[in-house]
Amino acid sequence: MPAIYIPETEAASLLNMASAMKVTEEAFAAYGGGKAFSMPRQRMRIRKGALHMLPGAIPYKGVIGFKAYTSFRSGLIFKTHLYDAETGEPLAVVDSCEMGRLRTGAASGVAVKYLARKDSETVFIFGTGFQAESQLEAVCMAAPVKRAFCSSRNREKGEIFAAKMSEKLGIPVETASDERQDLENSDIIITVTSSASPLFDSGRIVKKGVHINAAGSNALIRAEIPEKTVEAAKYLVVDSKEIAALECGDILPSLEKGRLHWNQITELSDIVSGARPGRTEDEGLSIFESHGMGLLDVACAEFIYKAAINKNIGIPLPF
Repeated sequence: MPAIYIPETEAASLLNMASAMKVTEEAFAAYGGGKAFSMPRQRMRIRKGALHMLPGAIPYKGVIGFKAYTSFRSGLIFKTHLYDAETGEPLAVVDSCEMGRLRTGAASGVAVKYLARKDSETVFIFGTGFQAESQLEAVCMAAPVKRAFCSSRNREKGEIFAAKMSEKLGIPVETASDERQDLENSDIIITVTSSASPLFDSGRIVKKGVHINAAGSNALIRAEIPEKTVEAAKYLVVDSKEIAALECGDILPSLEKGRLHWNQITELSDIVSGARPGRTEDEGLSIFESHGMGLLDVACAEFIYKAAINKNIGIPLPF
């Protein structure tokens, strides 16, 4: 059977947030159990842009592959390449813009399932860009959220985001009118920006048992969370320590200053697989630092590929 190409429209139609969260949770469990593999993002930079690659493998599902994306002034292009884990033969090339957005949000949703208080009802999100919608959707799917606030550098974009997500999620989503008070009253905080400096002061985390999903800091020059907040976390969790060591601008300053040690940090896969406990009490701050794993791209692309085969979707490739 020839490999197939699955264009963006078709790929997006075959994956939704519910299935992305299920696939992502299974991938984390498999990674924690040594049944799946991932490698840190590789970047090649040239004068006008960069190529980024994230490899992953799920042998028990018969796939190995990588997501490759380019970032140039003209924009971003995402494609995931799948190969047969037994023969090495190519299986598919999957356009992965929407897939990547969903899997990034899904990872945060899985983190909320295991780390947030079960009665978390209020969310505050910093950022209203490309990734923000999937972040809020996944969190609301994982927790009994009744209200959300958003903070945007552009007031108009924030209001558009709030109106769209209110309708989509069926809960009131509002632009923060009093950011300090709205943040202090929230049970879950999401940061999904490209900020190079902390988005809030550490003294504003006053509610017991707050959970933070930090999804924007995937480079050493970025830092969304104050150092004191990171150091105060009872549950400090990353998707991968190997990746965090290369990309997590939120935690590396505290590590370098000796205020934080790697043995205080847990991988989400260890919690999902049952090797380590998640939240065991209502008190205590929890933080999930999400950087992006090729494994999750391969897992979601494999789901899309299998669905495409079942529905006879995809363009045959000449190899």
